[in-house]
Amino acid sequence: MTAALPLALPSPDRTRALRLALAAAVCVLTGAAMAVRPDTAPLVVAAAALAFLSLDWRRGVWALLAFMPFTGVPVFVAGTPGLLVRDAAIVLPLYIAFVYAAAREARVIDLPSLGVALPALGLFAVLVVAGFARAPSLAAGLIGARVWLAYVPLLIVGYHFARRRADLDRALRLTALLGLLPAAIAIGEWIESARTGGFGVFARMYGASGVTPIEFIFGSGSHYVMIPRVPSTFTSSSSYYGFSIVAFAAALSLLLHHGGRGWAIAAAVLAAGAAASGNRAAYVAVPMITAAALVLAGPRISHIVAALVAAAALVAAMSLLGANLLLVASLLPGHVHVTLVHAWGELRGSLSPFGHGTGWDTNAALRYGDTSQSRYIENWFAKASLEFGVLGLAAVVAVMASLSLRLLTALRRLPVADRRLAAPLVALLLLTVVTLFKGPMIDFDPLNVYFWLLAGMLLALAKQASEATPAADAADQAQGSEHDRRAA
Repeated sequence: MTAALPLALPSPDRTRALRLALAAAVCVLTGAAMAVRPDTAPLVVAAAALAFLSLDWRRGVWALLAFMPFTGVPVFVAGTPGLLVRDAAIVLPLYIAFVYAAAREARVIDLPSLGVALPALGLFAVLVVAGFARAPSLAAGLIGARVWLAYVPLLIVGYHFARRRADLDRALRLTALLGLLPAAIAIGEWIESARTGGFGVFARMYGASGVTPIEFIFGSGSHYVMIPRVPSTFTSSSSYYGFSIVAFAAALSLLLHHGGRGWAIAAAVLAAGAAASGNRAAYVAVPMITAAALVLAGPRISHIVAALVAAAALVAAMSLLGANLLLVASLLPGHVHVTLVHAWGELRGSLSPFGHGTGWDTNAALRYGDTSQSRYIENWFAKASLEFGVLGLAAVVAVMASLSLRLLTALRRLPVADRRLAAPLVALLLLTVVTLFKGPMIDFDPLNVYFWLLAGMLLALAKQASEATPAADAADQAQGSEHDRRAA
């Protein structure tokens, strides 16, 4: 399916004038920042540089990938306004540049083959817009719409970005290598917090954000463990956990595809970083992504043995540092049972014929949306029902089910080498879909970006693989015809 984009393009003179106007605006904003809050002036300059870079949409994708491991840093510098930097400086210019490039080249924008997911997404977008009329406030409605829809277009951007396997490979390399820094900080914070109850020198990093150490009691009675919650370069441990499993999956993809001691070490460090987040889901997610990736890639004895050895080494290392992983593991089954019962209860209690409107149960909308209301349902599907009714619930179920099936089908059709690269990413995305029954991780930075962007890249990889065989057959036929012609 394709869509035409009839846009009028600006002349070179207008483009030059626009660039000069933007440069002047940056100078004015930097000067105003220096006068009001000097510490935010570098942030203005950095945001302007990112926005300029993102006006070439392919460079914008690279800028987004490079920025994602450090999403919390603008908030550490400027507080709440820093939450807008990524969207204003990268995502919005990226979207504009993507559409502009399509119009300039007079081409249509190809959409990935999504089956029922595409009309379901269209229906859901209509429900989000219609839900504005019943939003708690205009601001809550706008924030709710942003949370639900703002990053879905990255599915199309990622689909066009990954023109060949090397594009996905380089994107994963950037994510895994940059992810080592947040992982190292998280491990350091975990050790410091376990030893002293605080973040020590790391606490200075958080500046205006107000991030403070949090300890979580896991278990009850005399059978419990204190788990420090670690945010690393993010504003919460949940956001860091989301990034940590993406970076781990990226390193695992590169390890399965390329092999090598370096990627094995990187994957182990990123797995330790995920565990250091203190998020209970990490103790399930890392093993599940690993096991599912090995199965989906085509199990090999060497990979299974290496995974078991790495897991044993990681458990031993963290135990020496004071982590009681065996106790955590023994408590997890009971926790999973309680969580599933609670999530099912939330879904049953949240079924609504028409919903309460956009942003009604969106955490960010209630926090920043000019409303005194306070509520929070963790189950993402229950949240969809509360805001958009049974039709909205049916739409998101159709989207996620269809997208999951498309990813699995695409993975099976890939050549072996491509399948090893893609398997951990498919495992990551499927795990994200399943855990939406527990909590709205897809609403939080940075999974809200990675989920749609990586899904688009994987669908593009599958398309290239499906086109490669017919193209190779056509080339062979053409070569044979040419040979016959010359012989004649």
